[in-house]
Amino acid sequence: MKTIIIGLTGASSSGKSTIACILSTILPNCQIIHEDDFFKPESDVPYDESRKDRDWDCPDAIDFVKLKHTIRTLKEPSQYDGTIESILADSGNGYYDYVLKSTEPPRNDASFQNDKTVILKVKKSVSEILDSKYKNDYRIILLDGFLLLHDEELLELFDFTLFFKTNYQSLKDRREKRHYTVGESLWVDPPGYFDQFVWPGYYIYHKDRFTNDDENVVKLTGGVLKSDFKDKYKVFEFSNQDNCDANRLIQDVISVVTEVL
Repeated sequence: MKTIIIGLTGASSSGKSTIACILSTILPNCQIIHEDDFFKPESDVPYDESRKDRDWDCPDAIDFVKLKHTIRTLKEPSQYDGTIESILADSGNGYYDYVLKSTEPPRNDASFQNDKTVILKVKKSVSEILDSKYKNDYRIILLDGFLLLHDEELLELFDFTLFFKTNYQSLKDRREKRHYTVGESLWVDPPGYFDQFVWPGYYIYHKDRFTNDDENVVKLTGGVLKSDFKDKYKVFEFSNQDNCDANRLIQDVISVVTEVL
């Protein structure tokens, strides 16, 4: 069985998680893995003395060793070394299943304002293409995460990556409207958190990937990836601004998925 790994990335509130949920309803034999489920324990997340808080938006907040080993094992079962039993389970068919219950909240309303007829149309089209190519002997795993472009070793494990970009003001407006459920508690960003941690984390750990790393330019565009970087790691970028046509975006994404696969 072929395991296809697709990365979905972008800044917090760029729409990547919602799009991942939509794709999981369109693509056959598909499941989502969230990078957020690989956060280190709070005590191991770097504490920033200058900002007097833990920095959950830096690479050292994520257990990338565990994440990469998980992806390698799913793709190549022979890579399994027995160290991540709570995340993977032997399927009995020569490969492993990802069984970790996600801490991500369910997104039952992840319609993204898409026309249902559009979703059904692209679902039928992609199923026919993939079933014809892989004879139903495949599975698709979507890895949804905000720091995927930072780690080249991780990128090499993906069949390809989808990058969603949004301008600074839209990201800030969306993020500041969000509420999180942490355990049994409702949590919202403290005042100034987006500008102190979220945006700096996105800019600092992505600017080397952009054709123009001037922060004002990145704020306006969300960043434009370098062509050689996109070609080397098979990264496809999409704009998801507030005026985006949701139906067109999903159709464009599915067009890339079916063409590359």
